[in-house]
Amino acid sequence: MLLQLFHTAGRYNMEIQPSLVLLQKTMLNIEGLGKQLYPDLDLWETALPFLEDWQRRRLSPLNNLKIIKEKLPEWIEKFPAIPELVYDSLNEHRHTRQHLQSQVDHYLKEVAEQKRKALSKRRKFGVILLIAGLISFIPEANSMLESLPPASTLLIGLGLGFLLYKS
Repeated sequence: MLLQLFHTAGRYNMEIQPSLVLLQKTMLNIEGLGKQLYPDLDLWETALPFLEDWQRRRLSPLNNLKIIKEKLPEWIEKFPAIPELVYDSLNEHRHTRQHLQSQVDHYLKEVAEQKRKALSKRRKFGVILLIAGLISFIPEANSMLESLPPASTLLIGLGLGFLLYKS
């Protein structure tokens, strides 16, 4: 049973509480000691009457009424504060929501500003390439770049591309 529990917990990525592991370890030690002292011991069969009695007492309507009777004065004493607690909780929720919305808005503004700066840099680069391409058409400059006529077309194309690309 213990191995099945660990296997199921592993399959569903469940975290096993340390107290549960310690309880299981204790039960295994008790069962091991019991088997050494009395080999025919069935711990579950031995414990079942105690567990059933405990569960019957814990879940019985009379026991629940007894618990309610004990706690009722405390609940009645706390009852007048409930509306204020609800109001405070809702108010705190509203403030938290506003704070989160403010953080999201600030983050979106930062992203928009970064995008604007990137677009501005791209446009500046596009203008530089466009100017470089146009300069290469000037006859004096062209005489220096005669061996590279496709270079001016390439520079102009890249410059226009950077200017027109908006993403």
